[in-house]
Amino acid sequence: MSEFKRFISRTWKNAKKDIKAEANQQFKIDFEGHQIVVQSTFDCTTLVIDDEVIDEKYRPTKLGKLRLSETVKGQKDGLDVKAKVGGTTTLDCTFYINGKKIIKQKREIQIYVWKHRTKIIPFLIETYEKNGSFENIVLPDDDYYFLEDDERLAPGEYCDRLFSLEEQGYEDTFAKRLVKKVDWLLEKPADKTRNDIYEVVMDDDFPEYAFAFKEQLAQLEVDEDALYKEAKWFMEHAAHRYVVDFALLLLGRTTVKKDLEMLRVIGRHEEFTAFVAAAIMGHGADANEILFDNMKHTKNYGQRAALILLNEPITEEMQQWLLYDIPLTSDLDVVTVAMIAQKSSLATALKADVVSEALFERATAILVPLVVIEELAELYDELPDALLDYVRHAKTHITSYEQVHPLAKIALSFAEYDWEEVFESSTWQPVEKNLVTSGIQSILMSSNWQPKIDKAFAEGRNMAQAIDIAHASGYDYIPLVYKKIVNGNFEPYLYEALIVQGDYRQFIAVVDYVEQFELSLLNPVERECIELVIDALASHDGVGKTLMHHALQLDDEMLEWRVLTTFDVWKVSSYLPDFEEDLKKIVKKSPDREHRRFAKRLLKGHD
Repeated sequence: MSEFKRFISRTWKNAKKDIKAEANQQFKIDFEGHQIVVQSTFDCTTLVIDDEVIDEKYRPTKLGKLRLSETVKGQKDGLDVKAKVGGTTTLDCTFYINGKKIIKQKREIQIYVWKHRTKIIPFLIETYEKNGSFENIVLPDDDYYFLEDDERLAPGEYCDRLFSLEEQGYEDTFAKRLVKKVDWLLEKPADKTRNDIYEVVMDDDFPEYAFAFKEQLAQLEVDEDALYKEAKWFMEHAAHRYVVDFALLLLGRTTVKKDLEMLRVIGRHEEFTAFVAAAIMGHGADANEILFDNMKHTKNYGQRAALILLNEPITEEMQQWLLYDIPLTSDLDVVTVAMIAQKSSLATALKADVVSEALFERATAILVPLVVIEELAELYDELPDALLDYVRHAKTHITSYEQVHPLAKIALSFAEYDWEEVFESSTWQPVEKNLVTSGIQSILMSSNWQPKIDKAFAEGRNMAQAIDIAHASGYDYIPLVYKKIVNGNFEPYLYEALIVQGDYRQFIAVVDYVEQFELSLLNPVERECIELVIDALASHDGVGKTLMHHALQLDDEMLEWRVLTTFDVWKVSSYLPDFEEDLKKIVKKSPDREHRRFAKRLLKGHD
């Protein structure tokens, strides 16, 4: 389903639900000891006398549901009752008893998107009091934002947009409009203005400009008591998650001290941790303690948001928890890792003369991800100092082959750096780089790791680590890699190692080896290896034509594109006329327009 169709379907589904809920009205009178009730819904109107259903009028068709009025009537215990229900802007019910008009009741029709939906903050508080956590709890507005077959976002996943440095271009404009609405609401409080604002901020694009709104709201002169009152109105009426976020930002512009315990609970739900953090940051030590509490009670996006927004004063307890206890999972993004390093004062801890095994292991888990990519050098200003002390401690803590791999990764990463650029854009200095590099090399060369590397390849275990250690130590490991490949080991890291470090003769031998396989029968891992070989053929003009031909016979768009891009860097004489028929077939039959154009251009030659 296209994004537009999905939007229309979702909007229509929600509108129907709101209309049905508003149409559900009850009218009741007491007459001479009898209770007479008329229940009006979107689908039917029912007359009940003394708890007995006397008459029902159903509207089963879509056209019937559009009728503006309905009459129900019946008799019981000498009463002849008739009720007429109808209206447009109001829903009226006129009661007639024994032919005489008794009373006319009115209900104003007000379709507010929050009116008939579960209010989120009371739901959160009640749920937490009952369960003690929010694990596996689905928010009551889930059906508003998602269709039945939609993929759900993880709680708080919008944090990627919230903290993104990439701007869409409309954030400041949208934020400015919203601040004007809030200013007008404070000047002339009215339900109409509140509902207008509600309908704006309930949309799922609010996180895109939420922090821009927060910054502009901070510059607005406000009556804090009046703003607090409006914040509480939105918190009490919020039946949509992004309205809760908006209410939290309003609350953060006021004094939050009397609501800290409520914010503690709300912030433990990962969907709202970021906005609770944004609301309480800068409100002192008590607020910071709640932010720390939220960090400990969340796991994914919530924990990341709390960490990013945690600011001074950072207590020793907070530092110790970050240093030793916060989970360091393999999928943790490097920005979060850098925040952990900075806010745990890792560099300071490593300056000690002696560190524990636990601290050294945590330092390894934090520092290695921060050096694997050159551009990350700017994320953590204290990285040079931390690495210098880390390498100093490594000389006593690294005593086995299994422990040396992180140092090998650091050494290989440093070898890929453009150090002139790093020196210019970060806190690194040449002397620090030289000291770290020489320290790592002294550890790598202090023992003979060759037997362990040979054993890893012989047993086929941890070969990727063995390649890193061998490469960093200057040991020639390519013969071991080549042997594994031609003996049937399809591992992408083996192929990558040989392609990058192997000589021409070995590469040609591997190409000859893989050309014997039926490509259509390969599993995804084996196929990835073939793709790596095809990509590498771009640097070897005219080599691997049999493999290229096999790839084009599969009618596989991905492989087809890889072959075309390889031909694009070959000489024309290397692929024509050998592949003329294959290219003509792509021009004629490929479902991809870009592929057809590419093949047509290649047929004409590109020299």
